[in-house]
Amino acid sequence: MPDYKKKKHNRLLSSPGKPKKNKRVKEDFDEDIKMTPSPARKKPSPQQSGMKVVKGKKLEQKRKFKVFSVTVVIVLVVVMVLQLILPAGIIETVSNSLSLLGSGSYPIELESTETINAVSYGSYYYVLTNSYINAYNSSGKELFSHAHGFEKPIIKTSSSRAIVFNQGGNSALIFNQSGLKETITTEKEIITAAISDSGAYAFSTLSDKYTSAVTVYSKRNKVLYEWFSAENTINNVAIAPNGKKIAVSGFNSSIGKYKSIVSVLNYKSATPEYTENFEGSLIYNIDTSAQRGFTIVSANKILFVKWSNLKKQEYANDYNLSHYKAGKNGSVAVFNRESDKTDNKIEVYTKSGERKAEFSYKGIISDIQVFGNHIYCMSETDIYLLSDSGEVLRTASCGFGAVRMVVTGTNNVAVITDNEIEKIKLEQEQ
Repeated sequence: MPDYKKKKHNRLLSSPGKPKKNKRVKEDFDEDIKMTPSPARKKPSPQQSGMKVVKGKKLEQKRKFKVFSVTVVIVLVVVMVLQLILPAGIIETVSNSLSLLGSGSYPIELESTETINAVSYGSYYYVLTNSYINAYNSSGKELFSHAHGFEKPIIKTSSSRAIVFNQGGNSALIFNQSGLKETITTEKEIITAAISDSGAYAFSTLSDKYTSAVTVYSKRNKVLYEWFSAENTINNVAIAPNGKKIAVSGFNSSIGKYKSIVSVLNYKSATPEYTENFEGSLIYNIDTSAQRGFTIVSANKILFVKWSNLKKQEYANDYNLSHYKAGKNGSVAVFNRESDKTDNKIEVYTKSGERKAEFSYKGIISDIQVFGNHIYCMSETDIYLLSDSGEVLRTASCGFGAVRMVVTGTNNVAVITDNEIEKIKLEQEQ
């Protein structure tokens, strides 16, 4: 047997022995997975990934706010412009316009025994009777009907409102196209009244200390102005469309003769800014239908006066005035010989106060109106459509009992009796 002997080693001189390698450790090391960096991948586009790029909402909100702000500013500007153009205000103007929609039918029965007046505004008209104030559109639809209960009813109108008052009494009613707006009671007896496009209204009344007094109210019934006349009875009042000025006429008598005076007043002073004297004549009416002015109507004169600069145009006539009717397309005056009511002179004026036609007419004139470029004349039992030169273009019979007429359209007229309104068509003259 081999002889195994343990070798002796000098620990100080001999080198240390090499450590034995652990095979398992090597195997374990070889089995480890080596990690290598993968190549950089290209980021897929939103279209390839199927995802959408969502931007912040701040920019979109700013854009929407700008659009909203611009819209609000435009609306406010439009409202302000309309408020200036429409004196009665946007809401009331829209309400009035809507009330005119729809149609009715003729004939229309009136619950009255006497027709006092009729006032036309193109697409609608008022009829005042001894019992009611009625309003209709041109096709015959009733806008409203109200029993006034006045002993002596008088109507004054503007393009947006009407006032009906009891002359010599203390009561008045204010209407728009939809119906009754206000019921007014005055302390003193009413001589006359007026109402403007803006809704402002005025009364001339008797007074304890003066001959008469004029009081102007806003459409909200607040007193805007008071003016007192010591010598003259104020028989006519007119208010500018914007409600900021008034024109009044007063009269007194001396030695059996009338003396009249017309004054224009603003609300800053009791001193008139315009005065015109009319010797020996009464002022019948002060009308505000003229464009940017008012019309003074006397026995032998028609004067158109501008509100702004008080410039006037005057038309005198040797005959006496029997009719003056203002409307949407201008105004017309009828002067006739005092001794012969069939001898007439007809004058037609534009909205700005220019006289555009004058001619003679033979026959009794019961009522007259300008519509479009023609004159409609009611003469006893017939109605005539006249040209600017007085030529008869169309005619129709209205029968007996006709009191007033209202032109409701080209060649169509509503004939008003004391108890009925009938529509007739004018036929071409053969």
